[in-house]
Amino acid sequence: MQLRTFITTTSAVAALVAPAAAQAQAGGDTGVGGDVHSFMELSLTQPAQGFAAFARAKSYEMSIVARATATDAPSSLSIADGDVVSGSKAGHLTIGAKRLSAPLEAAVGKGAFMPLGSSVDPLLVRWSSITARATATVKLRQRVTAKRTGSYRKLVLVTLSSETP
Repeated sequence: MQLRTFITTTSAVAALVAPAAAQAQAGGDTGVGGDVHSFMELSLTQPAQGFAAFARAKSYEMSIVARATATDAPSSLSIADGDVVSGSKAGHLTIGAKRLSAPLEAAVGKGAFMPLGSSVDPLLVRWSSITARATATVKLRQRVTAKRTGSYRKLVLVTLSSETP
């Protein structure tokens, strides 16, 4: 299953010039223009397995593949806690009122893992030019210090954004 998000915005407007007016103003040249729309697409693959229960103390990892298309540059891929923005549960897998002691961490490629519980959303990837189906493998890691049972969960928001207003 893939999740897909489409976002379109208008980034620039060019004036259309009537051919007769253009010829009179530019000595025969015709000006051509139109709306130029921005386009962003983010597609995420469903992970093969999630974090449900932890049979022993160790670090558990899973990954998702993100494919990004952006016609405005630069663009960024980031991840954030989608359940809460502050408090003791921010960035942590939870089950009811219980939470794991270590925060959920995210990384891309060989980059360092960053906790989701930080005050700034972890920036995963920054593309400096226009991208077309650029691929990034987002790794999630949960460190567990003792056996845990139950269905732990966390909603995460993976966001593709343009840095151009």
